[in-house]
Amino acid sequence: MYLCRKRLAAFALSALMSLSCISCGKSDDSSQAAVTQAETTADITTTVTTTMIKTTATITENTAETTEQTTTEVTTTTEKTQTETPKASAAPKPVVQTAAPAPKPASTSYSGTDLDSVVKNYPYNSSVILYCMDGKTLYSNDPNRVYYGASMIKLPYVYYCCTQLEKGVHSLDETVTYTADQYYPGTGVIIHRGVGKKYTVEQLIDYTLRYSDNVAYIMLVKMFGIDGFNKMMKDWGCGDIQLYSYSYFADVTPSFILTAMQKMQKMSTSNSRAWQAAWKGLLGSEGLRIKNYFSNESVAGKYGLYSGVYHEACYFGGKEPYILVVMTEISGYNTCDSYMANVAAAARAEVNKYTAEKEAAAKATATTTAPATTTTQTLLSVTEKTTEETPQVTTPPETTPGITETYETIADTNESER
Repeated sequence: MYLCRKRLAAFALSALMSLSCISCGKSDDSSQAAVTQAETTADITTTVTTTMIKTTATITENTAETTEQTTTEVTTTTEKTQTETPKASAAPKPVVQTAAPAPKPASTSYSGTDLDSVVKNYPYNSSVILYCMDGKTLYSNDPNRVYYGASMIKLPYVYYCCTQLEKGVHSLDETVTYTADQYYPGTGVIIHRGVGKKYTVEQLIDYTLRYSDNVAYIMLVKMFGIDGFNKMMKDWGCGDIQLYSYSYFADVTPSFILTAMQKMQKMSTSNSRAWQAAWKGLLGSEGLRIKNYFSNESVAGKYGLYSGVYHEACYFGGKEPYILVVMTEISGYNTCDSYMANVAAAARAEVNKYTAEKEAAAKATATTTAPATTTTQTLLSVTEKTTEETPQVTTPPETTPGITETYETIADTNESER
């Protein structure tokens, strides 16, 4: 309001001065008027400038406060976001070992279904043999079906190598150098160590069964050849299973793999270093799904994996030793995990049932035999007592000629029967 009054006063003064100049020309008071106008203008300008500066300062200050507040809010929001947002996990380290251990199936995966139902409900072809080492086959489904064996062939081939080592063909301590022409992709550890390294035959046997090492297997085949192995297959009655110079892998059947595991386990009791080295490799075999289901037990096994198939053959020791062979067709690497777990659990249930039945039968036999033994002992006691009480009658020698010779003949006969 004060600024408006000043502006009106200045405008009125300016108009009067203009009229005075028009009517009278310059007067002596013109300088004073000019000074007054200048002062008034300066005062107005100063006031306006001051007001504008204050307004600008106020706006700037308000803007600064707003900016500061906004910045603070953004910073707070950013800090909150950083606090609430979890940090990204580090990238997993690459697995050098190509045959990674199989995931352990959950112990609750087995629902108590019998073995036959588990096998029959599997959506793909599968063969299962459950064989007890006392000679009893508890379960068998499609045992002669032909599958691509993949690494299962390594089991009987190592068996062949051991037979040759027993004959003095090569030795466990003999060393072999890994060369580029022995390279073979897939499972194993040798291919990750580079060419030029030396390995003993004992190491090659162990790696072939423990890691399913393809290079170790190829190195063994180049040492021991295929002709002797093919002849052994014919001797086993499995002439259809042959290796060729262009292929060291073959089709197999579950029955054949069972035979190979039976023979290997039988020879594992030998004191020979070769057989013990082979069995040690099977006991340490990595990648077995069935073995992982019984992680607290000692299990010897071999697996075979290739596009479209997955197989396992496992030997279980203990109170009732048995072999479980499972050969399957699959659709994807992990499609058989739960199936293997369920088969393993159902098979164990069958073995436990069989063991309980055997024990019950043994107890029943013992119970039935005990009374018979007691009766026999009682009869013998009565006979002995009667003999003691009955006086001996001596027959004159002259009335029983040759009786001594007769007794001797009977004694000789009894001795020969023993």
